[in-house]
Amino acid sequence: MKRIVSLLLALLMIASFSTMAFAADEKGSITINGVSTENVYSIYKLLTLESYDTDAKAYSYKAADDDWEAFFATADAKKYFSTDSSGYVTWTWVAATGETTTEDEAIAAFAKLALAYAQANDIDPLKSSANAGEFVITENGGVNSGKFSDLELGYYLVDSTMGALCGLTTTNPNASINAKNAAPTIDKQVKEDSTNQWTDSNSADIGQTIEFRVTISVHAGAENYVLHDEVPVGMTFKEVTGIQHVIPGFETHDTPDTMYEVKAPGLDSTCTFEVVFTKEFCDSLKTNDKIIVSYTAVLNENAVIAGTGNVNTAWLSFGKDHETAEDTTTTYTYAADIVKTDSQNKLIDGAQFRIYDAASGGNEVAVVWDATEGIYRRAKDGETGVAIEVNDGKVRVVGLDNGTYYLEETVAPDGYNKLETRQSFIISDKNLNAIFNGEIYSTGSGVHVVNKTGSMLPETGGLGTVLFTLLGGGTALGTGVVLVTKKRLSKIKDED
Repeated sequence: MKRIVSLLLALLMIASFSTMAFAADEKGSITINGVSTENVYSIYKLLTLESYDTDAKAYSYKAADDDWEAFFATADAKKYFSTDSSGYVTWTWVAATGETTTEDEAIAAFAKLALAYAQANDIDPLKSSANAGEFVITENGGVNSGKFSDLELGYYLVDSTMGALCGLTTTNPNASINAKNAAPTIDKQVKEDSTNQWTDSNSADIGQTIEFRVTISVHAGAENYVLHDEVPVGMTFKEVTGIQHVIPGFETHDTPDTMYEVKAPGLDSTCTFEVVFTKEFCDSLKTNDKIIVSYTAVLNENAVIAGTGNVNTAWLSFGKDHETAEDTTTTYTYAADIVKTDSQNKLIDGAQFRIYDAASGGNEVAVVWDATEGIYRRAKDGETGVAIEVNDGKVRVVGLDNGTYYLEETVAPDGYNKLETRQSFIISDKNLNAIFNGEIYSTGSGVHVVNKTGSMLPETGGLGTVLFTLLGGGTALGTGVVLVTKKRLSKIKDED
């Protein structure tokens, strides 16, 4: 991973008397206000001040040594400074027609250019706070100031490991600059698919693709930005879907993939993937710009169910050994216990169910059986859903998003009537856990499905046969009485 060198900027003429010349042994200093003891500050002498007149604002500079003479001869340096035939160096930058770059931004760009040259050509700084005694820090009213002393008068570049540019204030022979060491910040968010809102937390199904974005707020002097993201074991990183560069008040445009590199997987650090921005891209950034990095991950079968959720962490490294504070999002997923009882709350087995997203029709919420855990979980892409079989009167389904679900009974227990319609249940930021007191189910918990039995119908060889036989016998007896009575009446009539 790239570790960064950043910069503050600084300098200008260090001289003191309003004369055209000064004593050869005259010395100056550079004081940096608002320094941090965590940063390293270094100075490079680019130009030597031969003479000056403060009233006329006239200064004569030449390259400090052969290394910097070669630098000012480069085409890049000539965009800012010109060198005459006698070796005198003058600031000549002017904004091109239609260019919006300010002079302060041009100075910042030049400072970066000079620092990059020093690093590429192994030019050591003249002094550094890393060396004992070369940078004296004093505290006044809670604000630290650091001072480089005993400096030959000239034009100096001040580098900081923070990576933000310094403001420039010039005095003669002492220069005082204000360190604008504001660090970049990040804001990580996740998209809640039910509302399309970007927030700090969301809920999702196992197998669902989740959208994330990290917004980096830029400060001047951006150097070697590297975004790190640590995806939890309950998620699988998918891809970076795009990076946008936002220029407030002007435009938002997509960043070409030539301006960054995504590194994953197999990184040595704790992060899952990194986005490494190129020097060219960092050099194009200005204070108040924003970078929006968008990417996706899939909630997988290792997801934490409810509880602390699945925490995703991001941070930005910048400067030399500097990092922003971490920012996190949390993705939740939930479980539901399905409990099958009769009308007396007695647990019964043998039912089978499927879950849908509508009261009728709709799409099946596919689940698969996890034999290791003894549960059903939400199916991922490529997995074929199965029926939910209820054994021991209860079963657990995990990996469900917030929302309303509909349970359809496809097979009823033997002797029980199957549910005529789908039964709804709602998950809202918590598990639907079934509660039992011993072996007694506590009503109102979990997803409670009640089956009822039908009345017993008559069967051959049972009570019904006896009833029919008795009824049949009674009928025959009644018929015999009628016949006997009719015969007797007939005989009496004949005798008459």
